[in-house]
Amino acid sequence: MNLVILAAGKNTRLDTGIPKSLVTLNGETLMSRHIRVFKKHGVKKFCIISGYGSEKLQEALPKLKKTHDADITILHNDRFDLENGFSVFRAKEWVEENEMGDFFLTMGDHIFDPEFVGEFVKKSDALENVLQLAVDMPGESNSHIDIDDVTKVQVDENGFIDSIGKTIEKYNRYDTGLFRLKSEVFDVFQKSFDQKEYTISESVSKLMAGRQAKSVLVEGYTWNDVDNPDDLQSTIKLMDQDRL
Repeated sequence: MNLVILAAGKNTRLDTGIPKSLVTLNGETLMSRHIRVFKKHGVKKFCIISGYGSEKLQEALPKLKKTHDADITILHNDRFDLENGFSVFRAKEWVEENEMGDFFLTMGDHIFDPEFVGEFVKKSDALENVLQLAVDMPGESNSHIDIDDVTKVQVDENGFIDSIGKTIEKYNRYDTGLFRLKSEVFDVFQKSFDQKEYTISESVSKLMAGRQAKSVLVEGYTWNDVDNPDDLQSTIKLMDQDRL
């Protein structure tokens, strides 16, 4: 398996002068943690999509490769002013060159309990749909999540995604920012771009119509999105509690 990590954002809410994926927590950057954790669960190749602060990621690359003895590629998205779907599409050439039928996708500023990743790898193994999204059940275990910022998901009794977005009123799951995608997903992204739609959620909505977007429930493990100073502090607290 192989992993695409999106790290192109402009850091408007947590601007430390470096990409959020290079923020250090407990002596390890979020990017280094991703590579360590996903490699543990069988990922062989990594593709980092850079944008804002790309030179910092390039500077970090030799150390990442040496520390993890990993196959890591950085591709630059020069349109990082657009939404995250455009960054996903930047990985198309890497996926095609490596003849990947499917791949994992996550965000450089997210953080997962390693066992969360392991559960998703196992549960998403039989890939029957173009898109599988790791979701969590809203509850006390993830009460630290920023409810105003998290992407919400409504799924049916079979796990198919019925709606997704940050502002939807009816939802029963949280989007955790971890996907498994078939390579055909790039055709869907291109259709979205043709309509000036650049978010991942907008492409998920197109897949929903053909019952090709399914959720994978992973609960009981901690995860967080380190998007702003409050998220950073909640993540540090979770680490102090040995939950990450």
